[in-house]
Amino acid sequence: MNAKEASILLGVHYKTILNMINDGRLAAVKNDSGDWDISESDLAAREQQIEDKEFSAIYTHMAVQLIEKEHGRAVNAAREDLLHIARSMVKNAEQPLAFNQHVSRLAKALDTYKAAEAFNYTVESIRKKWDAEGNR
Repeated sequence: MNAKEASILLGVHYKTILNMINDGRLAAVKNDSGDWDISESDLAAREQQIEDKEFSAIYTHMAVQLIEKEHGRAVNAAREDLLHIARSMVKNAEQPLAFNQHVSRLAKALDTYKAAEAFNYTVESIRKKWDAEGNR
C-alpha cells in the first residue's frame, strides 16, 4: 500500500503519513518507483492506535462537559446561598445572636464560592494548555 492509500484509509493528510514514516511511527520502504510501500499489518496497528486516541479525546471532551455543567450548578448554588445569607443578615441586623450566626454561615458560603471559582481557573488553565497543544 502506498502513502496516499494509507492516508485515505487512516483519514489523515498525506503529509501526516510521510511524517509518521520519517519519525519511525510507521514502517515503510521505498519501492522501485520511489513510492513508499507500507505494510498493511503495520497500518492496521497504527489505525487501532489512532482510533483509541480519538475515542479517548471524545470521552475526555464529554467528561469535561459534564464536569463543567455540574460545576456551573455548584457556582450558581453558592452564589444564591451568599445572596440569601446576606439578605438574612440585613433583616437580622438588630438581633446580635442571629446576626452572628449569619456571619458564620456567610463565611462558610464564601469559602464554598471561592473554591468553586478556583475550580474555574483550574479548568480554564487546563483548557488553554490543551488548546496550545493543538487538541481542538
